[in-house]
Amino acid sequence: MVKAARFKSVDGVCKRIKKDLDTPVNADKPDRKRVSILYACNASGKTRLSKTFYDKHKGKVLYYNAFTEDLFSWDNEDYILKINSNSWIFQQIEEQGLDRQIIDNFLNFTGSADSKLEPAFDIPNGKIVFGVRAGDDETTENIKISRGEESVFIWSIYYTVLESAIDALNEKPEDRSTDAFNEIQYVVIDDPVSSMDDTRIITVALDLLKLIASSKSQLKFLITTHHALFFNVLFTGIKRNWDKRSYILSKSDTDIVLKTQRDESPFAYHHVVISEIETAIKKNEIKKYHFNQFRALLEKTANFLGYDHWKKCLEGGAHREEFTKIIDHYSHNRLSDLEYKDITNEEKEEFKASFDFFMKEFKWGMNTNE
Repeated sequence: MVKAARFKSVDGVCKRIKKDLDTPVNADKPDRKRVSILYACNASGKTRLSKTFYDKHKGKVLYYNAFTEDLFSWDNEDYILKINSNSWIFQQIEEQGLDRQIIDNFLNFTGSADSKLEPAFDIPNGKIVFGVRAGDDETTENIKISRGEESVFIWSIYYTVLESAIDALNEKPEDRSTDAFNEIQYVVIDDPVSSMDDTRIITVALDLLKLIASSKSQLKFLITTHHALFFNVLFTGIKRNWDKRSYILSKSDTDIVLKTQRDESPFAYHHVVISEIETAIKKNEIKKYHFNQFRALLEKTANFLGYDHWKKCLEGGAHREEFTKIIDHYSHNRLSDLEYKDITNEEKEEFKASFDFFMKEFKWGMNTNE
């Protein structure tokens, strides 16, 4: 990696990344596709970065982030997914008649083209219902889908709008079916894979790369994520004849640190995670997301060594059996009333002991904080 750049706010990071996007890597080939991807450690400002980019260049950005997901809400009485009918994304669905295309993309992402789950739009009322086909003529409607399926569905909506934008911008202005995207210059996508399993994450990444490849205009793409698998699929899948930049974003005291990744380097997720956990232990600032990071590190180590479960990486350590349950709980908890519950001192001490055991047992010899 090159020397890291330090910033006092996400504004500085935003300016730097925009400057990079606007500046071709190869000055002799300024028309090559420009794609920047960014891996961010937890609480480093990734979502604020995407929102800041959008706010500073409003009207020029087609964006996806947590705020896009907030446009949707469940009616738990009738099992209906509602969409904010005043939102820009709803207007695109309505004006361009994208509902059937969204359903097709959703079935593709979920691998459900030949299965039973299918959404149905009620455009006038801003509602979506999900049904299960039990046979050729029998359907069960108004079911509530899983959190992962909901994430895939919302991504399918944005993906379809992005498809429409790319198709339009590929045409000459006078030949476009819509002028809604005439001013768009940037596509900013932040973590579309939350709650998805690894198979879906790979599918989403590969399909996104295909969609980017279909762009013939001067659109520039920024994709940010905290998910290592998603980052890796994008990193290895970006074509050599594109202008590619990749970054790692993290926090260091009050600074935001932006490191540029060399094109030939594989993404060393474990180095980033270990460094962040070590810093949290040193400062006694262990948070719940560190449990999630530790679990991900254990899972990747177990997969590499051929273990059938990540818990085997902790066998022989001094922690209680209940500690692995705590990792499970903090890694999967989504209840807001538990999210702000403090981690006990006992849990922190067991976390430190287990992490120290893991580092020694698997002979991590590098000083990751340098």
